[in-house]
Amino acid sequence: MEPLTDASEHELIQCYLDGDADAFDRLYQRWRAPLYAFLGRLLPGQGAVADDLFQQTWLRIVDALPRYREQERFAAWLFGIAKNLARDHLRRQTANPVKPCDDTPLEELPVAAGPEPWMAWSTRELGDALAVALDRLPPDLREVFLLRRQGLSFKEIADLQHTGLNTVLGRMHYAVQRLRVWLEEWRP
Repeated sequence: MEPLTDASEHELIQCYLDGDADAFDRLYQRWRAPLYAFLGRLLPGQGAVADDLFQQTWLRIVDALPRYREQERFAAWLFGIAKNLARDHLRRQTANPVKPCDDTPLEELPVAAGPEPWMAWSTRELGDALAVALDRLPPDLREVFLLRRQGLSFKEIADLQHTGLNTVLGRMHYAVQRLRVWLEEWRP
């Protein structure tokens, strides 16, 4: 058998189901940082909630591992569980739908002229600016952007959001346009 460090997610799951607890530890170590970052960005300013949903996600994963199908991409499955938990939390948290930050139609947003100002920023400054801009996005746009950054395909995101591929592509386009405008306005 190949070393567990090089094992695929499916192989780690099989080893865990066969009684090797170390296999689950490796799976957890591989995905804990991306999952935690995803939840933190999905729920800005709600660190305690993100912590709780992080733990709930892993508990659901452990319960559902016997039903995991090899043909599923583990990342899509993992982030789908986390996204559903976050969505349920947001539904319970407020009875009011989240209103987008403004009502400016996409075609009226300004287009960048010349080189992007963030090209001269340090990695830290750019990270800070992106964090602030992401927090301003409506949840559905932020979710698409963050899932895409985690490497999920647009089709996988559409399946997770229970919506059409064109809707997801539109949300991503709108998110990128908004982020571009806000990044141009950011002053470190």
